[in-house]
Amino acid sequence: MFLTRAIGRTTVAALALCGLAGCGGSGSSTAAPQQGTLRMQLTDAPFSTDSVQSVNVFVVRVDGRMAAADSAAADSATAGDSASANGWTTLATPNDTVDLLSYQNGNTMSLGNAALAAGNYSGFRLVIDPTKSDVVLKNGMVLTGSSSPGIMFPSGSRSGIKINLSSPLTIAANDTTTMLIDFNVGGSFVLRGNTIMQNGLLFKPVIQATIQ
Repeated sequence: MFLTRAIGRTTVAALALCGLAGCGGSGSSTAAPQQGTLRMQLTDAPFSTDSVQSVNVFVVRVDGRMAAADSAAADSATAGDSASANGWTTLATPNDTVDLLSYQNGNTMSLGNAALAAGNYSGFRLVIDPTKSDVVLKNGMVLTGSSSPGIMFPSGSRSGIKINLSSPLTIAANDTTTMLIDFNVGGSFVLRGNTIMQNGLLFKPVIQATIQ
């Protein structure tokens, strides 16, 4: 069957944030920083083609930082098991394959919760492992980064994907904030030819987030 240009829209849902960890003070007279909670979930919007059975993305972790990050910054220092460079802090470590199409029509998957220091956060990224990710067609064909036809993923064993926010996310002390992450599958997997059987797919990740 043929694959349309837009594969579908997937929502990686909900980062509930309550205060970025990693703030401490020295000295007995310094009050401990106030914290909140971060909740992470996954969901997917309806899929627009009938030729795809599953879109499987291996989610390594979710990172955040107070400073804004462009795509280059989001893709830097992603090889380690935790984010410790350039101000990134690991918020969740699913380390699991997620079929984005299983989380449609309001269904969500929890990615985890994190305690964060109260403040404003404007940089978030999703770190994936392309070598463990694939797209399965209904005819049984599996497209990977090494198959032919296959999926052209970004270089590197892991990729950091910028999560776009319309405005900084505010973490309030002793409160929970939820961030809904929308993984746009239709914009992220595009055809390289007229059909999927011709040249496969190109992975150009597009992720938006809104505060709930």
